[in-house]
Amino acid sequence: MRWLLGFRALVLVCLGSVATAPSVGRGTARAELSPQPGEALQVLITTAEMVVGQNRFAFGLLKEHQLLEEAHAVVRVYAFEGQHGQLKTEVPASYARLEVVEQGHRVHVHPDGTRHVHNEETEMRGIYVAQVLFARPGTWGVEVRATPGNGATEVARFTVNVLATPYTPALGTPAPRSHNLIASDVTDLRHIDTSDPPDPRLHQVRIADAIAQGKPQVIVFATPQWCTSRVCGPVVDIVRFLLPTYGARVVFTHQEIWQDFATQRVSPTVEEWHLPSEPWIFVVDGTGIIRAKFEGLTTTHEIAGALQQMLEPHE
Repeated sequence: MRWLLGFRALVLVCLGSVATAPSVGRGTARAELSPQPGEALQVLITTAEMVVGQNRFAFGLLKEHQLLEEAHAVVRVYAFEGQHGQLKTEVPASYARLEVVEQGHRVHVHPDGTRHVHNEETEMRGIYVAQVLFARPGTWGVEVRATPGNGATEVARFTVNVLATPYTPALGTPAPRSHNLIASDVTDLRHIDTSDPPDPRLHQVRIADAIAQGKPQVIVFATPQWCTSRVCGPVVDIVRFLLPTYGARVVFTHQEIWQDFATQRVSPTVEEWHLPSEPWIFVVDGTGIIRAKFEGLTTTHEIAGALQQMLEPHE
């Protein structure tokens, strides 16, 4: 139940006020919801940074203390004009199953390619993803309508704060030329990776060196041991799933959030990337330009789609 408890904890973050840059390690959601009774539909937002333009809006759905799977869901966006909200767009939200969950248990991919199923159970088996457009910065209204296969339509309404420009590195801009620590810099990988066990394949090349060598990259920022939202370990595992297919063409790097968790000292690389939350995944092309980024939970299908779009012109 550890994943589910962590995933539900995002609701508590959502019920707080809108923030512009929350501290690293304190959850990923950053929307303001109206308080609802326990039996009402609740939206568990896993993407916090909303900016002007197209956004990946990912979330879970909770109803009567149970996560809703495979519901028909749509997202409606409202612009506030005075005291009234005007409907601007309605988009479908597709449900994507997480590849690292099998029969209610988390699947861990080891460095040698073998798979291990943890005894720890989880009810979280997928997320909803919609592509949402915001035309201007400021406060917007969002309505999520969900219809389970055998139930009536449920509705949740809340607001999100949309930024004029992203706090994190923007799409189409150069990635920071970070000199992150790699395996050859330490005597024990556990000094730079809290995964159990750490994967040496994710600590072979510095971000700056990969850019200098013209190599595309997938960079996952996550702290499996200390992640407040409990989704960092699964996100690192999701990245591992892609190694057999893309490892020969793409450099995969895992960067921990904390340089020293005890003193709350953030890694210099995380500071260079201006990451206010975790986990994050960035897809960087061979020239060092950021081509895709994913906040919070994602799937191998989404990342693979971004990789294919980036690699195909060069194949």
